[in-house]
Amino acid sequence: MFQKTIQLYKDSYSGLSSEIWLLAFISLINRAGAMVFPFLTIYLTTSLGFSLKETGIIMSFFGLGSILGSYIGGWLTDRIGAFKVQFWSLLLSSVILLVLVRFQDFWSLCFLAFTFSLIADAFRPANKVAVANYSKPENLTRSFALLRLAINLGFAIGPAMGGLIAAWKGYNWLFYIDSISCLCAAILFKLTLKDDFKRRSIKEEQSSNSKVTNAYASPYQDRFFMIFLVIICLLAFAFLQLFYTIPVYFKQEFGLDEREIGLLMALNGTIIVFIEMPLVYLIDKRYNKFTSMTLGAVLIGLGFAIFIVPSIWIGIAICSSILLTFGEVFYMPFASAFVAERSTEANRGQYMALYTMAWALASVVAPMSGLYISEHFGFNSLWSILLALGLGGGLGFWYLGNRVKKKIL
Repeated sequence: MFQKTIQLYKDSYSGLSSEIWLLAFISLINRAGAMVFPFLTIYLTTSLGFSLKETGIIMSFFGLGSILGSYIGGWLTDRIGAFKVQFWSLLLSSVILLVLVRFQDFWSLCFLAFTFSLIADAFRPANKVAVANYSKPENLTRSFALLRLAINLGFAIGPAMGGLIAAWKGYNWLFYIDSISCLCAAILFKLTLKDDFKRRSIKEEQSSNSKVTNAYASPYQDRFFMIFLVIICLLAFAFLQLFYTIPVYFKQEFGLDEREIGLLMALNGTIIVFIEMPLVYLIDKRYNKFTSMTLGAVLIGLGFAIFIVPSIWIGIAICSSILLTFGEVFYMPFASAFVAERSTEANRGQYMALYTMAWALASVVAPMSGLYISEHFGFNSLWSILLALGLGGGLGFWYLGNRVKKKIL
């Protein structure tokens, strides 16, 4: 049994390109230093004294910037390549973080939140395109899973260390460390990866690849993909409450401090580090992507619904983290791989931009509405809504999966 487990881990990591490993390592460095975001709602409500409503508005400006940044990032990626977009996004993010920490009034924070996320989230579609470009087709899902593993390993380190640093030195240090990590990631990116971008048109790709016969010139013409994006947006609204509402819930209802919240949030990333790659390897060999995504959506809904249980026992919070983690594993790497497979080299930036914009749109609505519902109707009302979104998302993926089986694409 032990030997089989070791072999499973070896198989799940084998065959990935050196560029994928480098991208993952750079993402690990960047994410390990990303200590600001997990504690931002607490920083705004406690250190700066903003109300939940004001905090929700500021966080929504992050979402607005993310929408525009994702669009620009995808547009630029199809024109100048993923390499340049990723490098400049990391470098400029480092600068903006040093500016952001200096301002504490409401409208300045709204403007800087928008500016920072516009620059930082231009990275996301470019990064996903880079993964698709550097990966072999048979390893595509595992390549996205490895990138997620690196991000979540960093997420396991970042909040845990961030909570300790915030309690010891104050929140300003979180901004400084985040800035340094962005700068280090940019430098490493420039030194280790090459810019080999060559722009191609849909017609050129079709002529050179006989498999590309039904490619859409634009994702906006792809109805199947647009339905997929609606489901992604609804699920993103649910999942993002993990960062916007749950830290405040743990603080107010469970009475946890920043250190304890950081450690609890790090549990999510820690579990992913150990189980995602072998689990994705097994699922990808045996099941349809939409079957896996259906289960993942349902688990995300259940991960929030468990808080409806009238208890502040810490075990409830741990169970929620486990359910949300498995929901991520079954859903997110397969969703990214589907988008990459649905697109072509000529328009992959546009597809990935819309995919990240669906998340960005949710991040506009999620903080304001999530915190508003919690403040005016109670946390249980929010958990019930998130359960419904999880189940609805699962039903949507099941519907699309049936269309795939019937080849209605």
